Amino acid sequence: MPTDEPSNGRDTVEYGTCPACRYVMLPILPLSPCGHDDQPVLTPLTESGIVYSWTAVQRTLEESTTLAMADFLEGRLRITAPIIDSAEIAIGDRVRVTLGRDTPFGLYRVGN
Repeated sequence: MPTDEPSNGRDTVEYGTCPACRYVMLPILPLSPCGHDDQPVLTPLTESGIVYSWTAVQRTLEESTTLAMADFLEGRLRITAPIIDSAEIAIGDRVRVTLGRDTPFGLYRVGN
């Protein structure tokens, strides 16, 4: 069942944009991959993304993790992260990004 908020109640994740060329990054890196020396402009990632692929990873015989890949910012930013609090996900579902539990980022489903 879709939720409106992540169940872990963590803060919003920020992404960085290079002020020289508008390259978007997450995680925010000390040296931008675009090669510019400018400090990235930080912006909260509050909009939802769209799942374009997913896979289930079997961690043990009893435990699996669902990873989803989603496009954010009209495709300018792609994030791969575990789905938090749900194993159900489908291509085209809308997700939001939050801080992860065992990973830097997690995704939670907000609808399709």
